[in-house]
Amino acid sequence: MLSGALLLTAVFAALAVVTAAGSGGWRLGALLVTWATFGATCSMVLRPTGRLIRRAAPPQERTSAFAAQFSLSHSCGLLTYPLAGWLGAAAGLQAAGPALGAIALLAALLALRLWPSSAAASIKHEHQDLDEGHPHLCGARRMPTGWRQSHDFVPDRLHAHP
Repeated sequence: MLSGALLLTAVFAALAVVTAAGSGGWRLGALLVTWATFGATCSMVLRPTGRLIRRAAPPQERTSAFAAQFSLSHSCGLLTYPLAGWLGAAAGLQAAGPALGAIALLAALLALRLWPSSAAASIKHEHQDLDEGHPHLCGARRMPTGWRQSHDFVPDRLHAHP
């Protein structure tokens, strides 16, 4: 997802270059490639969202998490679609491309800063209060103090939010 967000910045820059070029038979092909790349990078960002929410939210909170993601994504679209149209009409596509690319870069940098790294998302911990045979202990090692395991962090009744 992060790779797609960062690539989106480059796609907007490419769009600005293609639209700024005065003429040339190469422009149509370059524009088609840029549009296809734009679609692919948007898919890289949006497609894994459901898996991300399922992994990050406990089952009883998933409905709220999906609703919040829907609201946030549509709010962003409600702001950026009119901005793109207004900038494109008022200043031209040469100005709209870099401006939208800057927004994409800012969003990617915010995601990098706010979302935990994969190392932070994987937790090593012990359970002292679970009986042998508990389904959560699959793959856990028996230690003198309890069961030790490592897995992706999912906040639930067995794991408090870090």
